[in-house]
Formats: sequence, structure tokens, C-alpha cells
Amino acid sequence: MLGTNLTRKKVRYQKGVVTPYNYNIVEIRNPTVIMWWSAALPGFGHVMLCRYLKGFILIIWEFAVNVNANINTAIVYTFTGRFEDAVQVVDVKWVLLYIPVYMYAIWDSRRVTIDLNKYAILADQTPQAFDEINPITITGIENNYLDKRKPWLALFWSFITPGLGHLYINRLPSGFYILIWFLIVLYFANFLPAIHHTFIGEFHSASNILHPQWILFLPSIYGYAAYASYLQCESYNKLMVKQQSNFLMNEYQNISFKEKISLFSERSGEMNVVASFDHTVYLELAIKELEKHGISKENIFTVPLTEKIKQKKNSEIIRGSGFSLLDMTFSIGTVFSLFGVIYGFVLSGGPILWGLIGLFVGCGAGFLLDLFIRKKQFKAKKKKGEGGEVVLVIHCNKDHVTLVKEILFDHFTLGLQVIEDEYKDIVY
Repeated sequence: MLGTNLTRKKVRYQKGVVTPYNYNIVEIRNPTVIMWWSAALPGFGHVMLCRYLKGFILIIWEFAVNVNANINTAIVYTFTGRFEDAVQVVDVKWVLLYIPVYMYAIWDSRRVTIDLNKYAILADQTPQAFDEINPITITGIENNYLDKRKPWLALFWSFITPGLGHLYINRLPSGFYILIWFLIVLYFANFLPAIHHTFIGEFHSASNILHPQWILFLPSIYGYAAYASYLQCESYNKLMVKQQSNFLMNEYQNISFKEKISLFSERSGEMNVVASFDHTVYLELAIKELEKHGISKENIFTVPLTEKIKQKKNSEIIRGSGFSLLDMTFSIGTVFSLFGVIYGFVLSGGPILWGLIGLFVGCGAGFLLDLFIRKKQFKAKKKKGEGGEVVLVIHCNKDHVTLVKEILFDHFTLGLQVIEDEYKDIVY
């Protein structure tokens, strides 16, 4: 009974979990954006919310029913003015099955987003939710860890091949799933032979060998893979920052350190070394190295700079007020690419060339719109300025200062200052 009573109480609102094969995070999302990706291809919105089981089933449903109903082929015929062919090619039995599930996927993705936003806010306001996240998990065949990764690299690899961006951030279920469907679409659309004909200038041949039913899946797959990998990479970086901030505040904010700061100028040969760091694993490595060389835990004080610009009301956040960077970029890019592919069947240049033109033009227009929407946020960031994310203060003897500085520089400090006895102004 005693052991049961001493068991640590589990946190009520869980922020996320790091497994060897994936991250699963409850993150605030814009319901409108999630609805859009569910409309682009049912299931994508749910996968973005880490609702894998429902999302994967909806994606299978989309491919199975869409292909049997010839919906994409009918879309191409409709937009190119071949209305009679569009009517003839559609299988009514499958279309009537398709419509209810398509509408459900859009509606349900919005409903789930709003519900999860509520729990995301509660988790963000519960520090213990981050304390319970293990920064590294290891099994016999795989491992995963929290560390900052570059969103633009996730974007780059997703453009090379959809799915690779997700693999870069170790989101293996969605990464391999997207990659498999991408390969299936390439094969049945005759995409690679069409690329060959396009690059040698045989545009008519490229149009003839491309399968319109399958090629129309590609813009959605490309747009989603790039956007989702970028957005989720940013989310994982934020999770790493918050988890490390909570750890540092719990472990390296000893109350007795304040006395040392106020009294150190009266102690002969004692001083403080103040350094600035970004949130990285190098910061924790530096702290452990300092402890290894005799700097006690009580003489190390960390100050994560967690203050943010005033947030909007919870009701606005839950319902999706505002957009994040690249929301419109890839949404509009996907739409333009889709129409580029459709009209490429009747224009000189072929679907591939016009699809790429549509993608780049759409992404460019969407990016300008994103910049306009987020103009106030960019101004606020400029006012805040740029600098480190954590201030590290080490109290030590004068003889240890050189060693402390070497350790901090070896672990990529952004800058440091030694505050000596003669300094009258002390920065806290």
C-alpha cells in the first residue's frame, strides 16, 4: 500500500510523446487549414493531427473509390470542356459512395482540430506536461530524440520526393505512407516516362501517355508533404525548447544562487560568467561538462527566455483565428498546380510542365499573401530583436574562469561576459 501511495501522479493533460518511430504532439492548429488539406485529399487533415488510423483509412478510401468512380478523369474532362466525356466516364455507383465520406472527412477534421486545440491550450499551461516527455527513446531496432532540426531541409527533401521530409524529422508512419502512395501514383500515372518526353520536347507524347485519373493526385501529395513536414518540424522544435526550458528551470534555478549573485562582489576571487545559448543539446552538454570539472549544480543558474508576445484569446485560438507562415503558400500552390496539370492536357507544353509552372506561380503568390497576413507578427519580432534563448550564469573562483570559458565556447555559446568585482552594474 505504501508503494502505491508514493507512486507519482500522472499529469492530466499530456502534451505529447516521443517514441522510437514517431512524435505525437497535441498542437494548436488552424481548423480552416486542416479542412483544406482534407478537401485536397481526404485523410491528410487527420494525419496532420496525428490521427493515423482514421487518416490512413480515409486515404485508402479516397484512392479506391476515386479511381473506381473515375472522378479525377471526369474533372479533367469537365475543365477542358469535354462535358459529354465527363458524364460518360463517371461510374455513378461509386460516386454516390464517394460524396458522403468526402464531406465527412472535411467536417470531422475541423471538429477534431477544435477539440484538440482545447487540450493543447491546457497542456501548454501545465508545465508538468512537458516534464514527462522523454527527450530520447531507444529500442533494439530504432531510436528517436528531441533536437532542433531545420524546417527548410524538411521542405527540400519533400520536394525531392514526398515522404522524405517526414523521414528527416523521424515521423516514420506518415513518411513511409506518403512515400508508398507517391510511388504507386507515379507508376499508374506513367509519370516518369512522361517526364522523359517533356524534357526532350515531345509534349504531345507526354500528354498522351499520362493517365489523367492518377496524375491529379500528385499536386495534393506534393503540396501536403512539403507543407506538413515544414510545419511539423517547427512544432517539434518548439516542443524541444519547451521541454528543455522546463528541465533547466527545475534543475538549475537553485534559490541559494541569488545570494551568491548579491554577495559575490564582497568575496575575494569570486565572479560570475554570464553566457547566452540557443536551445540545443549542446547547452546540456556544456552544463554536464562544467559539473564534471568541479562546478557544482548549486553554482549554475539558467534563465530560459520564455516570455512571448501577448497571445490572443483562447476562444480565437481554438476556432482558428489567424494563419501561420506557408499556410497560403502551399494551399494556393497546390491549387495552381492542379489546374496546371488539368489544362496541360490541352495546352502546348503538357501537364507536367504546366503543373510545375502552376506550382511555382501559386507558391509565389501564396507566399506574398502569407507575408501580408503575418505582417504584424514580423514587425513584432523585429521589435523584440534577435539573440539567445537561454542565459546561463556560472558562479566560480577566478582560477576557474578560463576553464569555464573554454567549455562554453566549445559548446557553441553565442557570447559571454565575465562580471568581476570592479563591475558596478550587474546584469541579472
